[in-house]
Amino acid sequence: MSLAVGSARTLVLRYITLAVQVPTSILLARLLGVEGKGLYTLLTVVPWLTAFVLLMGQDTAQVWLLSSRRSKLGPVLKYCAALLLTVSPLALAAYFWVVAPRVMEGVPGALVVASSLLIPLVVTRYLLLSLILGYERVVRFNFYYLASSLLILLLVVVLVGVQGRGLPGALAAFIAAQAVVIPLGIWWLARSAREDKGGAPRGSLSGMELVRRSLAYGIKGHPAGLLTTFNQRFDFFLMGSLSDLSQVGLYAVAVAVAETIWHIPMSIHLNLFPRISAEGGSEGASRLPRAFRMTVLLSLALALLLLGAGRMAIGLLFGEEFLPSFIPLVILLPGVLAVACASVFESYFAGINRRQYQSYSAGCAFALGLALGLWLIPRYGAAGAAAASTASYTLQMIISISLGSRAGARFNREYLAFGIEDIRTLLRVARELMDGGGRK
Repeated sequence: MSLAVGSARTLVLRYITLAVQVPTSILLARLLGVEGKGLYTLLTVVPWLTAFVLLMGQDTAQVWLLSSRRSKLGPVLKYCAALLLTVSPLALAAYFWVVAPRVMEGVPGALVVASSLLIPLVVTRYLLLSLILGYERVVRFNFYYLASSLLILLLVVVLVGVQGRGLPGALAAFIAAQAVVIPLGIWWLARSAREDKGGAPRGSLSGMELVRRSLAYGIKGHPAGLLTTFNQRFDFFLMGSLSDLSQVGLYAVAVAVAETIWHIPMSIHLNLFPRISAEGGSEGASRLPRAFRMTVLLSLALALLLLGAGRMAIGLLFGEEFLPSFIPLVILLPGVLAVACASVFESYFAGINRRQYQSYSAGCAFALGLALGLWLIPRYGAAGAAAASTASYTLQMIISISLGSRAGARFNREYLAFGIEDIRTLLRVARELMDGGGRK
């Protein structure tokens, strides 16, 4: 399956997942209100981020080890089990003693304790999905997200909509969905491993050498993944500390709408990263100009649609009390386009084991976003958070493009050579999808 078709198939699955997530978000907004939606966001995002921080990029390292065929599944599985048993207790301790007291002051203790159940589930989910992606089974990777989203919607309808359990029911729905889909992921991983037996030979990396290589890859790139995620989610930490829950709720809706664009670069990344890991830097660099143009064309088209219809959509879907979310949405759109462009180069950096370049760009972007957030959020709330994010995303794009030339992917006219052939490519891929092109 070609990179274009694989990316398009991934994008379709992600938008199907989005079509499930939107009704969930609407139900939660209408049933919980602005403050309740803001509190739900903190209770689900903060423990998730805590686990992600202490995982130290080891999930991405497993994608690299498997997709580059440096190791067999057995040694990787043993290492993942050891990670689960060490990272989860450390993350729980950090969550209770460091994070929650500072970010969720005033939140009922029972809800904080319940939200901590997400931490081992999140670690398991990250590692399991990394192994599936390491076999380049991107469709299964995305079906996992679809399955969990369907479960959340179903449980929210039952627990919050029918039984009226409010915020505790919403949190229980989110936690239960993460747990229930884990056996499905294990089954898909086993199938992927069986299907791989007829492929090219795998390396014998194992034991302490596997641990060393995995840690080296993960830690080198962890600042990149960490800061990129923080650029997209750390504003919720700042909002929880510097603003009120109403502003958190408004900003959560703006981000949820803006993230409809992020599915485009993410779909390309999920196919491009393991493909470059398998092919190497030279051939991988030749794929970037077209990937960049496709990312820009699709992202810009959706951004213009949101600019024109976003206010009406927010009012119809979430209710009039969420209409102020449109202003931060408009401010976020240029930043989302910028980070979409940066993601093409970051996929290349990850594939050729130069994730430190992504760390440089994400680090500078995070510093700018943090400084602006501390200044703007207390004054302008959700709009200030959006402005800080857009500025940081733009800087991340500029630095990523600049560093591309140092890694063998110089930005040139080919990246901007938009033409009728690009439109024909998109139409051809659409036809292949409709004809039911190959699956993985």
